[in-house]
Amino acid sequence: MEIKIHTIFFVAFATLFLFSCKKGDSLDGDYTRPVVEGYLVPGKSVLVKVYYQKYLDDTISLGFPVTDLKLKISDGSKTVELTEGADGNYVYGDTTFIVENKTYSLSFNYNSKIISSETTVPNKPIGFATSDSLQKVPVMDFGTTPATFVPITLSWNNNAGGHYMMLLKNTETSRTSINPRNNGSYRDTEVTLGQVSSFQTQQMTFNYLGHYQVILFHINKEYSDALNNNGGSSLNLTNPYTNIVNGLGIFTAMQADTLKLRVYQ
Repeated sequence: MEIKIHTIFFVAFATLFLFSCKKGDSLDGDYTRPVVEGYLVPGKSVLVKVYYQKYLDDTISLGFPVTDLKLKISDGSKTVELTEGADGNYVYGDTTFIVENKTYSLSFNYNSKIISSETTVPNKPIGFATSDSLQKVPVMDFGTTPATFVPITLSWNNNAGGHYMMLLKNTETSRTSINPRNNGSYRDTEVTLGQVSSFQTQQMTFNYLGHYQVILFHINKEYSDALNNNGGSSLNLTNPYTNIVNGLGIFTAMQADTLKLRVYQ
C-alpha cells in the first residue's frame, strides 16, 4: 500500500515546532538555526525539508524555506547529494538507497556551521494482527441505555522493545458520522503508543462508520521523544525536542504495516 509518510506526519511535526522559543523570549531573539524535517522509509525516495524558524506571531504553518543548500546523506559507504526541487525541498530519487537496519547521516553547511544528524532505519512491524476485522459501535439514542462496546485488540511482536505509533484512517469518500452532533470536520486518529505490543480500541477511537486503514508505524526513539516533548501548551512554551546538531527539527526513519477494519452499527 502507498503510504504518504510526509503528509501523515506534517501536522504532528508542525505542532512540535509551532513554538520555537522559551516563554519570555523576544521576537528579536536568535532565529538563525534552520529547521530540518526528514523521514527515511525503505523503498521511498528521500525528501528533506529545510526552513527558517517561525516567529511566535507568524500565522503560516511553517517557516519560509531555506534554499540553495548542499545536503548530503551517507550510509557509511556511499554518500549522495540531494537535489533541490521546490524551494527548501531536497530530494534524492533512488528508491533503493534507504535500507532496513542501516544508519544514515545527514549534513550540510549553513551560516558557517555544519548542520548534522543521524538515524537508523528500524525493521517493519512483525506479526501485526487484529482479533477481528469488524468493529461494532453501539447506537447511542437519547433516553436509552446503549449496548456495551466490545473492543478489538491489535497486536504485534515487540520483543526488542521498539517504539510505535498508530494511525487510523477512514477511507470512505462519503463519511457517515457516528455522532450526529459532529460538525462534519474529519481528522485521522493518531495514537502515540510507546514501547507496547498491543492496542485495544475504545468507543471514542472512531468518529465515523465505514472502512479504515489501521497503519502501525515502527518509529525510532528520537521521533517518540519528539512526540512526547512537544513543548506543552501556549501557556507553557519550551524548546521542543530535536536531534539536529546546530539546528532544530527531526531527521528520523520508520517503517509501517497496514490492516483493514470496518466500523459499523
